[in-house]
Amino acid sequence: MLIDQRTTRFFRVYGLVLSFALLSACSEPTQEPSQKTKPTTTQANKQSANYHQSADIRTISPSMSYNIERAYIGKVVSKQLTSLSFEYAGKVAKVYVDSGDLVSKGQLLAEFDTELLTIQRQAIVATIEQFRARAELNRLNLSRINNLRTKGYSSKQAVDELEAEKKIINADISRQQANIASIEYQISHAKLHAPFAAVISSRTVAEGENFSPNQDAFNLIQQAAHEVSVGVPVKVASQLVVGQTLSVTLNKQTLSGQILAIGKQVHQVSRTIELRLGLKQTLTFYNGQLAQVNIEQGVEQAGFWLPLSALTDGIRGQWNVYQVTATAHDLLTISATTVEVKYATLDAAYITGLPLVTHEVIASGVHRYVPRQIVKRASEAIKQVASTGQIL
Repeated sequence: MLIDQRTTRFFRVYGLVLSFALLSACSEPTQEPSQKTKPTTTQANKQSANYHQSADIRTISPSMSYNIERAYIGKVVSKQLTSLSFEYAGKVAKVYVDSGDLVSKGQLLAEFDTELLTIQRQAIVATIEQFRARAELNRLNLSRINNLRTKGYSSKQAVDELEAEKKIINADISRQQANIASIEYQISHAKLHAPFAAVISSRTVAEGENFSPNQDAFNLIQQAAHEVSVGVPVKVASQLVVGQTLSVTLNKQTLSGQILAIGKQVHQVSRTIELRLGLKQTLTFYNGQLAQVNIEQGVEQAGFWLPLSALTDGIRGQWNVYQVTATAHDLLTISATTVEVKYATLDAAYITGLPLVTHEVIASGVHRYVPRQIVKRASEAIKQVASTGQIL
């Protein structure tokens, strides 16, 4: 019985010793990684203390003014735009053109039926022959009366009556000749001709129609010498001169337009001044087509031009630029300066808020820097990589 109790105690003690031994054996390998990482972390911190980021630094110089490019919408107008109509009433005999046709100067467009006018002319000619016959009879009678008067067989009253009749006959002949001239004028103008080379924009006359003088027959638009009419503010118009060349965008093409005239009357609705520009290029235009006139307006204000990539957000919606100041060992310290953007294009901005001296600023990648950070000047190769949007 005593032997069993001793044996049991021995195994208990032995189990405890064995458990401690196993625990100590398991804990020893876990300490080795921590001892090995200590020199690695220290080395990394040491290396980072000597590392400085590269920055794309550019020099900006002050400018005393800048130009703003404004775009104004106008329309193309034809220099020759007219409505054709017959001068008198009549019946349309023939129409030779239709809407959209191109016509040359002097081309026949339409004509009247002149049969009735020809008949009227013949009747007037017959009337004139009748008056001429009466005039001949009057001449013979007057000659006889004058011969009898010399012999005392005729009175002065008979002579006066024949003289008055002669004047009446001559007046009737003159009136009928004027009627013939009127008929011939109508016959000659019974044909409607194009006054210039143009395109028929609309036709409102048809064959067999009884035409009235207050009715338009054709609308013609000249295809050459187009102009652009545009309204601009009074301040802009005051800076322009006649003969100045402006850029005109039409059909996604950039053309040159010369100022022909500057209006002197302010439009009552738009409050603008009308400009007339002549297009130098001979292209196909359409009357009433929209055109964009680009005008550069100079603004006298001192400031700086810099890339848009040099701007970063500031507090309360303001803009900042990162200036750099030289320190030891060719290193630079960053400082943030609040500026005001006066004008911006697609890739640059004109700012104010800096002293009017030369400055060095970070031109790109400003989101990677903070004020009081120390950086170094990037090489040209790194600047090219930064300009493509890659990470330095």
